[in-house]
Amino acid sequence: MSAEPEAPLGTPGDDYAKRIQQLKEMRRELTEVGATAERPDGLVTVVVGAQGQVKDIRLDPRVYRKLDSGELAAAIMELISQAGAEVSQQMRAIMTPFMPGGSDSGLDLSGFLPKAENAEDTEPRNG
Repeated sequence: MSAEPEAPLGTPGDDYAKRIQQLKEMRRELTEVGATAERPDGLVTVVVGAQGQVKDIRLDPRVYRKLDSGELAAAIMELISQAGAEVSQQMRAIMTPFMPGGSDSGLDLSGFLPKAENAEDTEPRNG
């Protein structure tokens, strides 16, 4: 009985195919990232997507009796910030295994994560 030669285990081609599959999975996971933030009283809820975009804002009808326009705006901005921070944490957790040494310590991932809103940048300017 003749035995067929066995392919060596862990060939570079196998490693490459495995890494490509892992990267495809990471990409899929990154597209599914999102977060929801809600006021403790349930009056305002904000949903933020993978690129930090606001996907939904839900206002309980009671909000118009409980908050003035300034409080409502501040609540929405705060919730967007909270949900955006959660999205950044989720993305970091997904991407960290692909970083050298499997750690994000010392690496700047900010270019891959949603940009944080800066309140100073949203103020109207007199010019």
